[in-house]
Amino acid sequence: MYLRRVARIRLLPDALINLIAAGEVVERPASVVKELVENALDAGARSVAVRLEAGGRQLVAVEDDGCGMDADDALLALERHATSKIASASDLAAIATLGFRGEALPSIAAASRLELETATADGLGTRVEVEFGRVLGQRPCARARGTTVAVRELFGRLPARLKFLRSEATELRHAVATVTGLAFTTPAVGFTLAHGARTLLRLPPVREAAQRLPDLAGGRRAREARPLRHAAGAVRVSGYLLPPAGARELVLAVNGRLVRDRALAGAVNRALRGPSGMVEADAYIAIELPPDAVDVNVHPAKTEVRFADPGRVIAAVTQALAAARPALHGPAEVRRVVSVDAAPHLDRPLPLGFPAHRPAAYPTPAPFADRVSEAEAAPVTATRWGRYIGQYRETYLVLEDPDGLVLIDQHVAHERVLFERLLDRRSRPAVQGLLLPEIVELTPALAALAAEAAPELAALGLEIEAASGAAVRVLGVPAPLPASGAAALVQHLLADLADSVTPGDGVRERAAASLACHAAIKKNRPLGRAEAEHLLADLAAVNDPHRCPHGRPIVLRLPHEEIERRIGRR
Repeated sequence: MYLRRVARIRLLPDALINLIAAGEVVERPASVVKELVENALDAGARSVAVRLEAGGRQLVAVEDDGCGMDADDALLALERHATSKIASASDLAAIATLGFRGEALPSIAAASRLELETATADGLGTRVEVEFGRVLGQRPCARARGTTVAVRELFGRLPARLKFLRSEATELRHAVATVTGLAFTTPAVGFTLAHGARTLLRLPPVREAAQRLPDLAGGRRAREARPLRHAAGAVRVSGYLLPPAGARELVLAVNGRLVRDRALAGAVNRALRGPSGMVEADAYIAIELPPDAVDVNVHPAKTEVRFADPGRVIAAVTQALAAARPALHGPAEVRRVVSVDAAPHLDRPLPLGFPAHRPAAYPTPAPFADRVSEAEAAPVTATRWGRYIGQYRETYLVLEDPDGLVLIDQHVAHERVLFERLLDRRSRPAVQGLLLPEIVELTPALAALAAEAAPELAALGLEIEAASGAAVRVLGVPAPLPASGAAALVQHLLADLADSVTPGDGVRERAAASLACHAAIKKNRPLGRAEAEHLLADLAAVNDPHRCPHGRPIVLRLPHEEIERRIGRR
């Protein structure tokens, strides 16, 4: 008797293959934006309109005026590896289009409800509806020449992928950054980007990237930008260095394709790193080289590339940056903001070579000196943590109790106090209105984040409103915080919020933690006895006096027995 052999290797069904491909091609709504806009550019579009809802989680729609497709091609485009951009193996050696693998559209359709409308001329077109990989039908429609793709409920039936999406604000920021990068590489194409009822980007077509830079980076940053121009054989490097806008901004394009290349990014960061060790400039960099000198067929998402001669490309980029920033580490180029109120840790260099008027630091807040002075404060010797002795290294408050010594980090202690005051649900923080509102120029991505977060920030007492372009206007700050340096405070707050906010994280809590951190007294700041004891009293009144909002411990205890053991008395 023979037992039937059980097959262990099997062919996967097409639906499952498409879902696997979707996982490779589509990481988040911004991936959908990238693929659809690249298709539009390859179709010769001169105008591209992107519309998002809920950061792209509910809707990503891209409309173009490109060549369009007929009814047969519209259906064929939804099949895997169906493309008009390559025909033979030799074509892979010199890819000149942004898309070519034929995976993007079927992969997106497998992970969403997709509607495709297209026409090769004004008048009669075709409409195709797909529901998570299954074509529901095709019918004629009236429309202008071009293509519109609407993607709804991305990952709606893929909970394993859906849970990895970030908050609406974060997904929106990534989508805006994607459109911004593509708009930089194709200045001759007009772009609009709307989120719900708000238009976030309106970029008319221009002749060159320099004319588009003010819309992408803000007027002031564009005026201060340094052009990059360098050629090394067949490799050409162009672009701009800009003053930082808060969140790190690096756009890398190879032959018009946005890429993520660790070696290139590392070379840029090394070239832009100043004496402080920080990367002190943002960069928009476009690299042009012969198509056969770069392999773009490395990953389905087409964001990774492989150079035939990576050393030559990296050297060209490094030389372009060096030429734009002469004497990068020269001490004569270091510009500092120094004032009688500035704490030592705030005396840090501005980006080398950029004008010194950019707000780079906060003035030292005086949270206690404004309401108590040494002369009028009654001596307080006992606190919740024992008797106050003094300050160690102008950073830690030192106390003694019957069991030993207690060290309290003054920065994180004050951070916890401010954090809980900002989040006190019993009363909304009072607002310090600014006599003259401060204008903060942001990147489009941060401006979109500011608009989304504005209601939550208002609940904390931070009042901002949209100004022209990608700028915001600061009208008031929470009363517990210093009013001076409001623009810098907002800039750094938005940069913190832009750093991977997950859906479960409350924007209000993260904003309060950021505001408290940036406004709290810092290390290396002398505190008089009255200030220190009032800080200790304020800390004793909070709900959690043991950890700062970011989880760092506030209090360190050194038992007397441990001290005596270490000193040799026991």
